Amino acid sequence: MKKIKNNKRKNIIIRLLKKQNGSEIITTPIVIALGLLILSTLIVFSVKILMPYIWYEKLSSTCLKYIFVMEEYGYLTSKEKQSLTNELIKQGFNKENLKIYCTDKRQRYGNPIYLNVNYNYNLELPLIGTKNIPMNINRESVSKR
Repeated sequence: MKKIKNNKRKNIIIRLLKKQNGSEIITTPIVIALGLLILSTLIVFSVKILMPYIWYEKLSSTCLKYIFVMEEYGYLTSKEKQSLTNELIKQGFNKENLKIYCTDKRQRYGNPIYLNVNYNYNLELPLIGTKNIPMNINRESVSKR
């Protein structure tokens, strides 16, 4: 009697397993597609979130370059200020969001000089919206002229 019940149970389980083979063909691509969709969304968010840091480093390195120019001349000439603006625009910065404050009169040897560059970065995240991120670079040094 027990053997018959066990055989019936085995037969029922085998039939159920045979019926489920078709569903694997459908669910496997769906699971893979959803996984790829989630992975690509995470990659896009990661890149978007890291972009302000990359832009900040670009801005910082350019300002550092021009503070050395200021040390040599004792101030930032109008020609060099225009050159700084053009270089930042060439790197991809938006001119409307860029403000440059600097020492504009010649300083003698040992007097302080400064360069302050402000930029408003618009971070656009899908499904979340746009966020304005202010970037302020303030470099100070002394005139070597």
